[in-house]
Amino acid sequence: MIKKIAFVLVFLQLLSCSSSSNMDTSKENPLNGKWNWVSSTGGFIGSTLTPASEKKTMTIEISNSTIKKYENGNLLSENTFSIKNQNSIYGDNKKMIVIENMPSQSFEIKDNKLYLNDECHDCYQSEYIRIK
Repeated sequence: MIKKIAFVLVFLQLLSCSSSSNMDTSKENPLNGKWNWVSSTGGFIGSTLTPASEKKTMTIEISNSTIKKYENGNLLSENTFSIKNQNSIYGDNKKMIVIENMPSQSFEIKDNKLYLNDECHDCYQSEYIRIK
């Protein structure tokens, strides 16, 4: 039960956001594309959530400064974001996805994987795999 509540809180955090973009769209955004959710790990109980454990799929589609979020193929939200360099709670200055009124998310792309780190204590790191 706690695992599901924690997952819902993180997922709602990602869904309920919007902002105007400050990103220079003349450069290719490495986040652009479709990403399937693989897992999320963290929370105050250190749980790992997956599509199998939660019985659903999640996909994010990123195009320059817009993020569309899908659950089981259904569009849940469409929000704008910007990318800024900010101090991270994990140390150093990192590129962040910034959405108004929400904690920022630092990100890292390795090969075809996207790692999103919620910039708050007891939050989640989520892994996605590029599909397009």
